[in-house]
Amino acid sequence: MKGDEKTGRAESEAMEFSVEELREFLEGDLLSVRADPEFKERLRRKLWELVQARNLRNPAKG
Repeated sequence: MKGDEKTGRAESEAMEFSVEELREFLEGDLLSVRADPEFKERLRRKLWELVQARNLRNPAKG
């Protein structure tokens, strides 16, 4: 798939929400809720595993 096709698809998918939904989503930043440290650590490890797995499947060219 060409880069322009990916970008176009991402842009069209990004517009599948209303301004009100976006406003509601952004209001979450105003809440002072602390995340569970254990949850944050599990999430950090899982995300790192995903990044590493993706890099093994698609090694950088160059």
